[in-house]
Amino acid sequence: MTNERSLDEKLLEEGADWIAEMVSEELGGFIPSELCDLVMQAELKIRTETGDLLMDHDSMAERIMEIFIADPEVPTQDGAVSAFIVREILHWEDEFRSMAGHPRRVRG
Repeated sequence: MTNERSLDEKLLEEGADWIAEMVSEELGGFIPSELCDLVMQAELKIRTETGDLLMDHDSMAERIMEIFIADPEVPTQDGAVSAFIVREILHWEDEFRSMAGHPRRVRG
């Protein structure tokens, strides 16, 4: 798959840290880098399984939330992890990928 996993694992890990910092600052709360990594992994899985490399962030966030809600390890109760937060992570991931020289395109 071009574009999605073209970044090496170390850079993706650094990206998750940076994204967590940016989202935390933007939302005024703590967003762990592990959540950003989970979002990026789920996103890759969804894009691979659906073949929709250009899936928009709203649709992607809803699909990721379905995965997270089904996973008792992800705290989705009481809005701890929400589609809004997932969308923010996806938007900051776009910024990170652009800065890393691997921009991606999505619909909408």
